[in-house]
Amino acid sequence: MRRISYRLLAAASVLLVASAAGAATRPHYGGTLRVELRARVASLDPREWPADPVEAAATEKLAALLFDRLVRLDDRGQPEPALAVSWEHDSAAKRWQFRLRVGVKFHDGTPLTPAAVAAAWQGEGNPLGKDRLASVSGEWLVIESGRAMPDLPAELAVGRSLVFHVTAEGGITGTGPFRVAEWQPRRHLVVAANEDCWAGRPFLDSITVELGVAPPQQIVDLELGKADLVEVAPDHARRTAQSGARTWSSSPVELLALVFDPQRPAVQDARLRRALALSIDRAAIWNFLLQKQGEIAGGLLPQWISGYAFLFPTAPDVERAKPLRAELSPSPPLVLAYDSGDALARAVAERIAVNAREVGITMQITAPAPASTTGYDVRLVRLRLAPGGARTALESLLAVLGEPSVLLPGAPPTPEQLYAAELTVVQTYRVVPLAHLPETFGLSAQIKNWMPRRWGAWRLDDAWLETTAPPTAAGNKL
Repeated sequence: MRRISYRLLAAASVLLVASAAGAATRPHYGGTLRVELRARVASLDPREWPADPVEAAATEKLAALLFDRLVRLDDRGQPEPALAVSWEHDSAAKRWQFRLRVGVKFHDGTPLTPAAVAAAWQGEGNPLGKDRLASVSGEWLVIESGRAMPDLPAELAVGRSLVFHVTAEGGITGTGPFRVAEWQPRRHLVVAANEDCWAGRPFLDSITVELGVAPPQQIVDLELGKADLVEVAPDHARRTAQSGARTWSSSPVELLALVFDPQRPAVQDARLRRALALSIDRAAIWNFLLQKQGEIAGGLLPQWISGYAFLFPTAPDVERAKPLRAELSPSPPLVLAYDSGDALARAVAERIAVNAREVGITMQITAPAPASTTGYDVRLVRLRLAPGGARTALESLLAVLGEPSVLLPGAPPTPEQLYAAELTVVQTYRVVPLAHLPETFGLSAQIKNWMPRRWGAWRLDDAWLETTAPPTAAGNKL
């Protein structure tokens, strides 16, 4: 179903409610949405996807304005058609065929064809990965691999699997609801409505995005009317809502965890890692530092995705941790690194150091340079979970953590198999989950039809702004 149909239904619903309340607000075209983000996105090219999880999450939000995917996820996290209207696979799930939507054009006017997609998904930076090959068979786009890909549609709905076209000048363009009007890497982005979007023109005329804005400044700008959509840190979410500001939070979609560097001699003994894990008072961190946002985590996946997260223990056990530490020789302080741009991360790291000291582990807290990936024993990270089912979320998380996949290819795993797979990883103590956090956004009163997915994905092509200005020549959706 074309997006315009959804908009008509949404608009009709809004009008019915408005009529019942005696209001006369009608959705219309026009206006510029002002967005602020903490991350400094360096590139919008899907072939240059950032390794930093904060930048990657912001890049995905911006890329969704410009590009489409073959498949997208519905509100339940299940694959549904996007640029591909149907798909099928062989008995081994090693060869998939996708039939593309007819009449779609890239922003430069180039028609969307299987050949265009296959040509873009080649060479270095291939969004599909090195072990997958895209080709053409008649009217079908074919994706093949030497291993089974039972969840390929769901995988194509997230991450780097964006459909793009390389222009004659060497740039890239997409088929999304907006096109780039101005781009200053790491600083500023302006996108304008794609008048010829296959799913219908977006209501907004344009969106401006300011990058590298500190979270406290974002809140100030929202209060002063200088921004319409901002990020709200977990420790500010309750305070912002209590101040009367309009906020929205996703389901818990980020994993806050400690990740040990396996190459560092100081943390190669599992007893030390386990002693540190047992020393941490997660409840105190969640209650006071995280302001009860999200949920305490003992496993990798949150309860709403897995259904079994409550089985993982989360309470500290200092009496078990002390003997483990006593079995080891004295060692220099462990170096704990955190994101220098995240004040909340610093507070959590300092609390972990206090807990560790109680069992005889000394820690040195440091904020390394953004490009630094060495010189520390353990990192405090916030990792975005891939939307979709439990298997997709778990495998993508393991890939980011550098942990081997513990699930066998083939039929979807049972909850018992998923739990066993998670337990295998957690019991190594190379990763110590602390909490699962939601994404929270502050919104101006002018934003209407704000309906993001429960995992935080924006749908700005369906949003409009309530203004006193008359509709543009494009007319009204109704």
